[in-house]
Amino acid sequence: MGIINFTAPISGNFLVNIIIWLVSISSSIAVGIVLFTVILKLITLPFDYASRASMRKNTLKMEQMRPELEKLQKQYADNKDLYNQKMMALYKKNGYSMFGACLPTILTLVIFIVAINAFTTYSAYQNKMYFYNMSTAYNRVVYEGLESDGEYITHTNDATYKLVVKEKELYELASANGNDYTFSSNGVNITVKLTSEDEKNYISVKTEKGYVEYKHVYHIVDGKFTYAESSADYTALEIVDNSPANIYNNELKNAKGQTYSVAKAENAELTASAFLADIQSEMSAKAYKSEEKGFLWVRNIWVTDSPLKHPVESSWENFKTAHQYDGNNIGEDNYARLIAHLEEEKTAPNGYFILVVLTAGLSLLQQLIMTKTQKASMELQTVDGQGAQTQKIMTWMMPIMMAVFAFMYTSAFSIYIVLSTIISMLTTFGINFIVDRKFKKEEEKVKKENETIRGRVYTPKKEEKEQKPVKKQKEEPKADFLSGTADNKKSHIRGRIK
Repeated sequence: MGIINFTAPISGNFLVNIIIWLVSISSSIAVGIVLFTVILKLITLPFDYASRASMRKNTLKMEQMRPELEKLQKQYADNKDLYNQKMMALYKKNGYSMFGACLPTILTLVIFIVAINAFTTYSAYQNKMYFYNMSTAYNRVVYEGLESDGEYITHTNDATYKLVVKEKELYELASANGNDYTFSSNGVNITVKLTSEDEKNYISVKTEKGYVEYKHVYHIVDGKFTYAESSADYTALEIVDNSPANIYNNELKNAKGQTYSVAKAENAELTASAFLADIQSEMSAKAYKSEEKGFLWVRNIWVTDSPLKHPVESSWENFKTAHQYDGNNIGEDNYARLIAHLEEEKTAPNGYFILVVLTAGLSLLQQLIMTKTQKASMELQTVDGQGAQTQKIMTWMMPIMMAVFAFMYTSAFSIYIVLSTIISMLTTFGINFIVDRKFKKEEEKVKKENETIRGRVYTPKKEEKEQKPVKKQKEEPKADFLSGTADNKKSHIRGRIK
């Protein structure tokens, strides 16, 4: 029986605190992640719009330039440099910008990297918080073993429920009334002993109905009681001789619902210390199971969706590595006590690669949509169409990269990626629709302006062709000059009769 001082985790940066707050105000962890994703997408929406709108405009302009670019591709098939020069000149003439989408895309990429770090930090924080809460539940069994009288012995009001013993006052009472002094305070019978062992002075405190004894090193400096909270001092909470008593006036029971006497009758070798240690492990397991951490098929959302991973790490070394723990050294034995009643969590698969497949599949779909919308740009940016080949490679490389991210990072991050990809595809369709309509209106406006020249309406060539037959009919009159029916204005050439 003992105390496990698991170091309380620190949340980290601003984004992590936002995720913590969103999860705390949400009905579930998944809802909190959805809210975080939506907020982050709203923040990046102006950049996404600028980037995707620029890319879409470029694609539409590229389609307009396709006949000229295809002609240049054939003309300069053996001269890439000259093709690039001609292509850049054509770009400039038509207002095509190759770098219009770069800055917004870079900003979006930076935010994506920041999101990865935020989820990684928060995942480590949350897993450590689970174990911190487990350790406080584990320790509380011990702290509750010393009755509180509200004056000399109290407990903190936070989740740790730590003991607060007024050693100086108890020392003064024991010194004045004998080194072994028992008294009653607010209905609690308290016994204080002052002993010396191995050249050290100890003050020990226990209560009548308690099942632990508090023991601490003290010093007398210049005739005054003092103690220093350092590693050199000894503080212990040990089982008292009497059998385990009660907590909140109810007898202690193990995971099987047995009291100490019943468990002892079943197992004659069972000690009070082992019985209480088993209860501590059970309280630790209950604390872990009471906290929400699952999402559909995923048992722990802060661990990868993989059958190769488990909701709880089976060893202390694995825990430290997986969750970047750098606090107090708990050790393998204490860690084993914390997870003693979490057999299923130590061995069950945390997931089944479903989020990994979803992440890769949606990324592939997004790349296919992008390839289709930017087909002209990819085919015509190089004289030999190498851009299209590069795009094909990226179409498959991006899903593979996203699958690796989903496998390396937590299920929470995979949920963020899946949702973010869906939102991105929807916004892409919306932005393309808006840009297409705007571009079409601008084209119609330019066309109308070109049809008006110096205040007169320009007659299209089609109409000219329709009028030519009418002119030919007028140029073939059957009347002659002598009959008086000829057109005098058109029958004279240089003043002479034709």
